[in-house]
Amino acid sequence: MEDNYFNPYKEFRQNNSVQVKTETKEKRGFEELNLDDLIPFKNQPFRLYSNDEMKDLKESIERIGLQHPIIVRKIDNGKYEILAGHNRARAFKELGKNTIPAIIQDVDDDTAQMIMVDTNIVQRQSITVMERAKAYKLKDEIKKRKKYNIDKVGENLSDEEKEILAKEEAKQTFYRYLSLNNLIPEYQAKCDDGSLSVKAGEQLSKLNEEQQRMIYQTLSDSKITENRAEELKKLAYTTENLTADIIKETFNGNKNTIKTSVKFTKKEMAKYFSDFKSIEEIKEYILELLNEKIA
Repeated sequence: MEDNYFNPYKEFRQNNSVQVKTETKEKRGFEELNLDDLIPFKNQPFRLYSNDEMKDLKESIERIGLQHPIIVRKIDNGKYEILAGHNRARAFKELGKNTIPAIIQDVDDDTAQMIMVDTNIVQRQSITVMERAKAYKLKDEIKKRKKYNIDKVGENLSDEEKEILAKEEAKQTFYRYLSLNNLIPEYQAKCDDGSLSVKAGEQLSKLNEEQQRMIYQTLSDSKITENRAEELKKLAYTTENLTADIIKETFNGNKNTIKTSVKFTKKEMAKYFSDFKSIEEIKEYILELLNEKIA
């Protein structure tokens, strides 16, 4: 069973001494790097673990060892930039270790960023909606430049991880998450806490900042479903002066408003409007009747 995961360490003993498994080290081609020589990746979109998550990670490392070596690339002054494994490096430091197993990659900036994104997406236990959205935005920008080395990225993923990545990044899903970057921060927060679905967020993301803010301020903490979000999007597209009253009426199901169109069956048209030559004539006729009734 031991071969199912990367475990360069035998069990941590009472005195916390560690024995490196040299056969695994040779097979995987990792090196032991000093933790003080590691530099975090700049502007990476993934959060650091909470205290509880870090506690679980440290307990796992003490119990079964490190499942994946971290991935780094060499930079100036003998330092190494972490591409994958920020939380693992932190856990090793908090456990009082001086070194950590690492795979060193010689890659350019775009390839480094792509490795950072893909490995985090498939290896993290949990990832928030907006972490994924921001990661996809970064990935989209890299793809458009077409300069990264796809083979180098693939070296860091197992076949199973590649399959997971392909499923999670089906075209529609990828661009749906990508659109969430256009949401105002308040709606991004709602996506993260689960009170706004990804599909509903996608609908609202089509609106400009002013329209989103007007809707947010009007509806406050009301839950916006995908259908309601689509109705609000259509309202914003078709209303020249979007007001709080109009938003409320629409959100509440238009209970106090008249729909902008009325449909007649073919039978009704033949019975009441057979003598009319156009829709405009019918409209004028109906309006005249209504005006007479009001008068």
